[in-house]
Amino acid sequence: MNERTQGQRPTDPSGKFKAHRAKGARRGSALEAIVGSGALWAWGFLCYLSPVLISTPDASSSVGLEYGFFTSQAAVIATALLLVAGSRRNTMAMGPTPLIIAAAVMGAATVVLPWLLARQMLAFVILVGVITGIAGTLCGAAWGARYSLDFRDAPGVIILSFLFAYVLYLAISHIEAGPFAVVTVAALPLVSMGLRTDEAARRHHVSLDVFPSKATIAPDAMPGEIVAGSWEARLLPWRSMAPIILAALIGNFISSAIMGTTYEQAASLFAGGVAVCFIIAVLALVPFTLEKHDFSALSLYRTTVTFAVAGLLIILALGGAGIPMGGALVQGCAMFLQVLVYVLVTQSTQREGLAPLLSFSVGQGLISAVVLAGNILGKQFYYLAGGALAPFEIACAIGVLLLFCVVVNTKAGGASDDLATAETPGVPGRQAPTPNKENHAAAFAEHFKLTKREAEVLEYLVRGRSLPYIADTLFVTTGTVKTHVKHIYRKCAVGTRQELLDLFEREG
Repeated sequence: MNERTQGQRPTDPSGKFKAHRAKGARRGSALEAIVGSGALWAWGFLCYLSPVLISTPDASSSVGLEYGFFTSQAAVIATALLLVAGSRRNTMAMGPTPLIIAAAVMGAATVVLPWLLARQMLAFVILVGVITGIAGTLCGAAWGARYSLDFRDAPGVIILSFLFAYVLYLAISHIEAGPFAVVTVAALPLVSMGLRTDEAARRHHVSLDVFPSKATIAPDAMPGEIVAGSWEARLLPWRSMAPIILAALIGNFISSAIMGTTYEQAASLFAGGVAVCFIIAVLALVPFTLEKHDFSALSLYRTTVTFAVAGLLIILALGGAGIPMGGALVQGCAMFLQVLVYVLVTQSTQREGLAPLLSFSVGQGLISAVVLAGNILGKQFYYLAGGALAPFEIACAIGVLLLFCVVVNTKAGGASDDLATAETPGVPGRQAPTPNKENHAAAFAEHFKLTKREAEVLEYLVRGRSLPYIADTLFVTTGTVKTHVKHIYRKCAVGTRQELLDLFEREG
């Protein structure tokens, strides 16, 4: 044994040790994402949609909580619209401090809310709704940025995070209302952003590759991953989300009509809906776990809508006796369709290199718009019908017809092309590049005499894909991809990715 090898660890030509260590780190990071984002979603369920914060529910406190909920949803919509309107001003950077502040504000608002409701201070309840709506949007976008890093397992991570949120909701909602319950709910946003900050610090180098910020950031500072990327709202999967939004609107309308004005009915119906969401999430995860690359948002959408139709048919068949079970099915499906919006927005953010603050704020805004419109329409219908069963059954029958038409449309073509995952040949579950940009990349590679593998790497680079993402897709190590990138930079006479992108656009 010579001096160069003495005392050194044996080499690992196959890279198995490095791959195993990276896989373990990725699992730990995914677990933090599941628990952290799940805690945030659970807070949203518990704060406004659970009696856990109210010791003695009455008509005034129910109305106040409802106003706070509606206001928070309106604030989410307004935040999304403002971001879309100012989407050209995308040179800012956002580190962990604003997110921690937002989480602290959400926690403080949770503590104050029961006190305000008890004293019927409606104006301040509305103010709290505005504040939590804005802060919740920022925190949700932060986790959206994290979802966008899970290239292969993103749908599973999202579904598991909501599954964890449902478990938290069911567990905490059984705590007796009081100071302990309030503190528990108030701690959830802080726990969420604490885990997110810790996880983001450990993946700092990966994040810089995935979300290269346009703003000037110190090398040791947190990257502006939430705001980095394309700020083009038109690149979002609008056509894919349209049938989901329509189905969710119908579900929220029916659920709101069932709830009427009784908070106790709303609490029991929502708890049943969460249980239904739990079942759908488990059913979705079974095939995804067995066939990890074969995830179809379209098939999951159809399954969810089928549950909703079953709920409506139960109500039509059993009348008032079928409302508890049928209402829970409809409510649960309306809630789970929101998860599908997150999945589609995540896939679009990954594919198009969108700024997570824009894409996930718009996604949350769409969800809030559906929830708000569905609840307001449902309550107005309840008032007009006077609580009579016959008009409600007619509404359920119309809902069945509409959902049937939507499903048939997606099956026949329609939005199914967008909901179904377009796969890259040889790589199941991968989004295929668009033809125009693919042709331009091929011509660009030929012009600068890139090798076949370098041309493949280029196609992903120009779409904002990270080095780990490219390595994961091409089944090579990140080091190998870095070598290809260096060769591309040298042949194109550029020094950074931004210079490469500028050159690519000029040549186009």
